[in-house]
Amino acid sequence: MSDLPLYKNPEAPIKERVADLVSRMTPEEKVNQMVLGGDPWELAKQINEGNLPEFGPSSVYVQSAPIAELNTIQKHIMENTRLGIPMLVAGESIHGLMCPGATMFPQGIGLGAMFNKDLVRSMADTIGREAESVGIRQTYAPNLDISRDPRWGRTEENYGEDPYLTSTYAVEYVTKVQEHGVACSPKHYLGYGSPEGGLNIAPAHMGEREMRETTLQPFKAAVSKGHALSLMPSYGEIDGCPVHGSRHLLTDILRGECGFEGFTISDYSAVTMLYSLHRVAHNPLEAGKMALHAGLDFEAPSPDGFGPDFLAALKKGEVSMEEVDLAVSRILYVKFKLGLFENPYIKDNGTAFLHTEEDVKKALAAAEESIVLLKNDGILPLDGNKIKKIAVVGPNSDVVQLGDYTPPHATENAITFRRALTERFGEDKVAYARGTGIVAAEEGEIEAAAAIAKDADVCFVVLGDNSNFFGGIGWGDDGVGKAVTCGEGFDLTELVLPESQRKLLKAVAQTGTPVVLILETGRPYCIAEESDISNAVLEAWYPGEQGGVALCNIVFGDVSPSGRLPITFPRSTGQIPCFYNHKTSARGYYHRPGSPEAPGRDYVFDTPAPLYGFGHGLSYTDFEYSDLKVDTNADEGTAKVTVTVTNTGKMKSKHSVLLFLTDVVCRITSPVRRLRGFEKIELDAGESRELTFSLGFEDFCFINEKMEDEIEHGDYVAQIGDKTAWFRL
Repeated sequence: MSDLPLYKNPEAPIKERVADLVSRMTPEEKVNQMVLGGDPWELAKQINEGNLPEFGPSSVYVQSAPIAELNTIQKHIMENTRLGIPMLVAGESIHGLMCPGATMFPQGIGLGAMFNKDLVRSMADTIGREAESVGIRQTYAPNLDISRDPRWGRTEENYGEDPYLTSTYAVEYVTKVQEHGVACSPKHYLGYGSPEGGLNIAPAHMGEREMRETTLQPFKAAVSKGHALSLMPSYGEIDGCPVHGSRHLLTDILRGECGFEGFTISDYSAVTMLYSLHRVAHNPLEAGKMALHAGLDFEAPSPDGFGPDFLAALKKGEVSMEEVDLAVSRILYVKFKLGLFENPYIKDNGTAFLHTEEDVKKALAAAEESIVLLKNDGILPLDGNKIKKIAVVGPNSDVVQLGDYTPPHATENAITFRRALTERFGEDKVAYARGTGIVAAEEGEIEAAAAIAKDADVCFVVLGDNSNFFGGIGWGDDGVGKAVTCGEGFDLTELVLPESQRKLLKAVAQTGTPVVLILETGRPYCIAEESDISNAVLEAWYPGEQGGVALCNIVFGDVSPSGRLPITFPRSTGQIPCFYNHKTSARGYYHRPGSPEAPGRDYVFDTPAPLYGFGHGLSYTDFEYSDLKVDTNADEGTAKVTVTVTNTGKMKSKHSVLLFLTDVVCRITSPVRRLRGFEKIELDAGESRELTFSLGFEDFCFINEKMEDEIEHGDYVAQIGDKTAWFRL
């Protein structure tokens, strides 16, 4: 290979190959690498017609698997362009590959409710394999935003309100997907999950310490432990600085402190927003220069900041060639790392690796573990043999809710709750009426639903959101006959279910028939009244393609529910922000809840306590904790926490054990408690198991006055369930 350029030598170190290739590139070739290409079908058509572009696209984005077209483009690039720099194909996969035929798992918020890192790793293995098989070598996932305002429509895409849970999932997801040669692009760095007023893209109001304590943690883990190869910044701003234009965030912290070596890719049109929305730049060229200097390497979905004016300014020396070379080097580093120069083409049988029998089993297991039993007066589990008639009503009882960033064809493989009931018991035993749409009922619908409920032994009322919306804002929704209530760009002012849904539930409850309320939502809702009038309440989120089967398995006792809330359910919208790891002063001082008859001294007419807190989730059996002990190593500043968990009930069940840590006294105020460990186990009735959690510097440290991690000597409290242990470090 001595006669080949260094960059074509697969045995040479990657960084040397990158440097050699960059040294050979023209300004046009460099800027071309920094922007997303056009429609792959149109590009392939042009090539087949003999209209050969001088440069191949650096990257294209797909929501399907056009293998022949992608190989056509790649073949032209490798054989007919001057340098033969392969194309990178990007896609989506926040809860399954966004491609027809792929396996659809529960939406992100449901994955958070599993509290099962092993199952997340197994899911990511499926996603990575399916992506690689159809040629997608970069995925805009996972979503690592910390959801602190559930009015925000994108709450559904993330793992909840806790940075430790999200960080743990981040490492599992990124590591496993990238084992398949697919670069992950965690998003949206930083602060995106706390928008002002719950409105998408709105400013995040937080100081740097809060940012570091919460929203930075998952991205830091994804980069430093998961070695993510790409990253997508947030549309929003923190303390007056849009993230896409902040060198402090994209270079000083992300690269300098976290050690990120991959490339950053803009969220769609976010560079344009620097002048069109944030108004920190006058025009596209200023926006492009600002983003480049901040540390942004790649613009999507089309060249604007990195467009023709940018190229012209680069040639005139008005844009830093050194910064452009750095951006291009990072992009090429990832392409070399993925082996694209040696293996640029997609195998012809790629779609044969989608949606295998084993993948479907994983989707069912994830659905079962994501469902949270919020309330149960003893009605569940039901004995199907003793029930003569089942009623199922509600807008989501016979509609598949998979969440946003889902391919439209995924509904073909998905099973609704009504279908699962009918397949289990037969049509004669299952009576169905929609009752209402998502936001409105047709004349007589509610009354018809109440009528079939009155004649049944039990009525399942399936309410919630509509997020049947197949992409980002404005993608795939024709707006005809639809009321999308959750997902990207679908934010709410009130966390209450639509009035027609509440009317339906009340009408059914008034019949006297036992009611099991099932919520399929992308966010928590304020459901105090709905909970009061229901015998049992299940939060199913968007449970994925096997959701209907999973719900059947749980309500009829084949499986004990094991999901736990990854996000708090407030009593009212006015409680927002409402999350468990708040500061000690954040929930009132007097603790005297009020009412209209007797005003209080926290909220005058209510309590600051949530309706259902983080980690809440009931089971069909009972678990007891005992022998909680903490052993410390003073020299190393570490501790081991052990606890024995016993299934004291009569049913085999899975259970997530959560370890919380409290710093009793610290010169910088601490949260009342923080999750610092979790483990999902399965125990037979009467079985016990001892678990051990290891705690180290990351678990005990706080952010000091210099914005550095520090540990103070002092007292701590470890809590698992109803057991606590004080110890000194």
